[in-house]
Amino acid sequence: MEGMSRVLLIRHGETHGYFDDVGLTEHGEEQCRAKAAELAADLPDGAAVALVHAPTTRATATARTLRAVLAARRDDLDLGDLRPDARFDSVQFLHDGAARESSGVAAHRLRFAENGAGVPDWVRAYDRFDTDYGAGSRLGGPIDRWMDLVSLHFEPPQVIAYRAWAGIRALGEGTTLVSSHSALLRGFAAAALGHDPGEPRNLEHVEVVHDGRRAVVTFRGETAEVDVPAELPPWLDASYLEAGERAAHRW
Repeated sequence: MEGMSRVLLIRHGETHGYFDDVGLTEHGEEQCRAKAAELAADLPDGAAVALVHAPTTRATATARTLRAVLAARRDDLDLGDLRPDARFDSVQFLHDGAARESSGVAAHRLRFAENGAGVPDWVRAYDRFDTDYGAGSRLGGPIDRWMDLVSLHFEPPQVIAYRAWAGIRALGEGTTLVSSHSALLRGFAAAALGHDPGEPRNLEHVEVVHDGRRAVVTFRGETAEVDVPAELPPWLDASYLEAGERAAHRW
């Protein structure tokens, strides 16, 4: 549709865990191939398709497999190159004055050794989020807690929703496949639908169709028509949402 953009926010495939920024399992790759086959049957003839992904290893691998399978199945598609955009990154954690992707913080937490000075507050904050550093993450438990946890260290769900909208506004017309993370999808969907729809499954997506002013957001058969945010609340620094090409802080 002329003047309209269709964006699919897609959760990455099954990963080896959330103890660090790691890649996909073979089952996760199979999930990506199945999703690409589904998308290949859905996209219109000759469609231009942009492929954007969070900078993490698991989101990058998801985007790479989606593109490869789409290219093999549909030679009529105009597939763009893979493009990282930190606005679609996973939930961020404040550490050493920087916003860092949370699985990288988990890896640092595991390497932390007490030095007699007591446990730092950031360690206690991360432990309240996920005390087993990954195993429970596969069941969605830590994200359940994050959705209503008051924390001085974790990016709040409402901020991740604004961050996603900032990334969406920066995309062009046509169809964009965004390989992202469960926290971003869940926070974004909850803000649009007015309630927490629960943990997205691997390769499940939230669909956004918009004209730059109004948007229709659909997830699990539930649809909401919302305004595309044109202004930010005064307590949110716009520069945090404008740095789509910023390098994600890694260890």
